[in-house]
Amino acid sequence: MKVGYIGLGHMGGALAARLQLSQPLFVFDLRAANIEALTRLGATACQSNREVGEKSDIVLLSLQTSEQVREVIFGKDGLREGLARGTMIIDQTTGDANATRQMAKELETDGIELIDGPVSGGPPGAAAGTIAIMVGGTEVQFARAEPVLRMISSNVVHTGVLGTGQVIKLANNLLNAAQRLLTFEVMCLAVKNGATPQKTWEVMVKSSGRNFMLEHTFPKHILTGELAQGFTLGLMHKDVRLAQDLAAASDVPMFFGSTVLALYRDLANEFGRDGEVNLGVKLFERLSGATITPPGAHG
Repeated sequence: MKVGYIGLGHMGGALAARLQLSQPLFVFDLRAANIEALTRLGATACQSNREVGEKSDIVLLSLQTSEQVREVIFGKDGLREGLARGTMIIDQTTGDANATRQMAKELETDGIELIDGPVSGGPPGAAAGTIAIMVGGTEVQFARAEPVLRMISSNVVHTGVLGTGQVIKLANNLLNAAQRLLTFEVMCLAVKNGATPQKTWEVMVKSSGRNFMLEHTFPKHILTGELAQGFTLGLMHKDVRLAQDLAAASDVPMFFGSTVLALYRDLANEFGRDGEVNLGVKLFERLSGATITPPGAHG
């Protein structure tokens, strides 16, 4: 079996590096430095998306948006031009499930399969082999993709029909996005009223309000002042917007989700779409007059 990987950025690079430990890869990215990082691990560099397709039986993608996925597949020198009948694309992008379903339908005429397999757990989870991979497709498609995905992580779940992996990922990211901001808010509440950030965290992380932010992000990034976590405000806003779009299309009320979307829009406007997602803590500190990050905290 020959496997390709396209999209070797912060997340895709970590996933591909983990996969390269067990499976030789053909790789491509628009940034030469990203390709070089994988070739140093033993991967074979390609000159285009098409070339990856020509050399692979299965191709994994990790891009920022479904629009980019469409360009990689159907654009000039795209995967579609290189893939043979019977090949498979596994899209690990946090994208639009309906867009993915439409692309899969278009590829059917060429005998090419497209399934979704987004991830949650960040580059550390990818490096450790513990990242969650949620896969949408038929039972037969999952059986074909599973051996490759288990080279990345032991936590591979078949979520159901095509697109359900991305649906669950969007729901998860909306919950994560909301917890992040709410945790900033309540920490500022405690500190403004006499508690210290450290003691508040020590109690909360052992209490009923504990969440991923308290367990992982606060000790590593907020309390240390090293805010950079490798995820931008623009990407978080995109994920929350996609969840909101999905809700609108399926008539699901989003009382909290709408507020979270508005907050991330404002944060992206204030700190820039390329600003680190944890810079949001600075807004809550400024508005509350409380300080929960150490002096010199930076993203």
